[in-house]
Amino acid sequence: MASLIVTSVILSLSLALVLVPFVRFTARKIGMVDRPDAERKLHQKPVALGGGIAVFVAATASFALTVIIDRWNGTATLGYMQPQWHILYFAAACMLAVGLIDDVFSLRGRQKLLMQCLIIAVIVGSGTIIDSIGLLGFEIELGVFAFPITVLWLLIAVNALNLIDGADGMATTAAIIICVGLGVLSLAGGAALNAVVAFGLAGALLGFLCFNRPPATIYLGDAGSMTIGLLIGVFAIWSSVKESTVLASAPVAILAIPLFDSSAAIVRRWLTGRSLYATDRGHLHHLLQEKFGPYGMLLVVAVLCSSTTILAVLSVTFDLPWLAAAGVAVVLGVLVYTRSFGHAEYRLVLGRGMNFAKSFATRSHSADNAKLHTRIPIQGSGNWDAVWDQLVEFAENHELAKIRIDLNIAWLQEGYHATWKSVRQPEKAFKLVVKLPLFTRRQSDGEQASIGILEIVAPAIDNTVYERIADVSNKLVELVPQIDAIIVDLEANQSAKRKAVAAQQDGLSPVDKTAPTDSIPVSHS
Repeated sequence: MASLIVTSVILSLSLALVLVPFVRFTARKIGMVDRPDAERKLHQKPVALGGGIAVFVAATASFALTVIIDRWNGTATLGYMQPQWHILYFAAACMLAVGLIDDVFSLRGRQKLLMQCLIIAVIVGSGTIIDSIGLLGFEIELGVFAFPITVLWLLIAVNALNLIDGADGMATTAAIIICVGLGVLSLAGGAALNAVVAFGLAGALLGFLCFNRPPATIYLGDAGSMTIGLLIGVFAIWSSVKESTVLASAPVAILAIPLFDSSAAIVRRWLTGRSLYATDRGHLHHLLQEKFGPYGMLLVVAVLCSSTTILAVLSVTFDLPWLAAAGVAVVLGVLVYTRSFGHAEYRLVLGRGMNFAKSFATRSHSADNAKLHTRIPIQGSGNWDAVWDQLVEFAENHELAKIRIDLNIAWLQEGYHATWKSVRQPEKAFKLVVKLPLFTRRQSDGEQASIGILEIVAPAIDNTVYERIADVSNKLVELVPQIDAIIVDLEANQSAKRKAVAAQQDGLSPVDKTAPTDSIPVSHS
């Protein structure tokens, strides 16, 4: 068995090392590249897409060759392929095609989600169903919820890998460790074929990492990240030690880091009022790269994923189901406690809970005068409190029912969210809700850029409400110079930081040499 795993890894690694340069050359030739922009994609030059094609072909070919070698030797160690394998690879090929279309034509979020659901429905309809969930040694039967829960799990897996694919080598590093962990669990459960495929996928990703490490020359693209996420999600179900219809805690623990990142993104967008499809630079890789640099970020991610994976494997080895959950809790707790990631989301949840409790405890006769107020710097160092304090004072003086600001300045990695409102809000028929976009002028290109939104709610009991709206507009005009000044300071700090990092990479101090910023590997989404 060990020889087959080694064979699978060597074959997939070798094929990836050959295929990736070819795919990269072809992608550049036909213009299938990820182009930088001024707001979110901050890499300095176009980078080839399509890395997922090379990874998928290398992993699939190595799987087929390993099975042929096993049959040729007459051992049949891997057994015979069940129909579910054919369906899985068909679905994976379809997911790859959807990802390629998205990479080239940029599908809308809902269009991509619909295609993902259809592909996943094919897999679930073929018999890959989570009948029960293993939690701390107990099994929870899902009954009629088995189908939707399985679809939801695979959707989460697909998009979790897709969301963390935003920095050079990030998704690739995490996926390698996850595949190795799932391969070990498959071996422990006697699923030889699963193990060979999982290790083979890890080998293909390892070969791809040689070209995807900072500074990357090719990206997985949505085609790669979604396909790998689908395969990993299915392997997590199939790798259960007990039976392939149980989603155990160990496989989930192995995927803890990407799952935490995607969960935090959903919480962050939901509690700030943004669309779930909105993009920002508040993901795990963005914050870790800002704190530790591109290579430091990869090291931290590798340590985090390895920690949860090792503890998950140990929990199965020693039959201690609680160990996987406890390990995940500790790892995620360290991230939040050190404010490396998740602290802003924790504060958003805490703030929402405290406001709910205060509102619930407020007596009816004092509800008109009671106010709820939260302000949360999500990321960055801009002095947004100074702007917000003036808006709150304005709201109090003009008897507004609510004022909310949400800033999402992706190109500066700045985020700020604050809400001030009365406990008792006006009835729906007697309130005016206005959402005003906020803008600034980028110093880098002189273009106007959206930085967030200001929402106001005013009692609409007479025509004086129109005067309040006009007053709000005038107040925003008054605040524009202050907002622009904050942006200028932030852009200056960012420029100085990049030059310092570039100079350090060249072995010189910032005083000795001003290095070009295009030498700095940066995240691409």
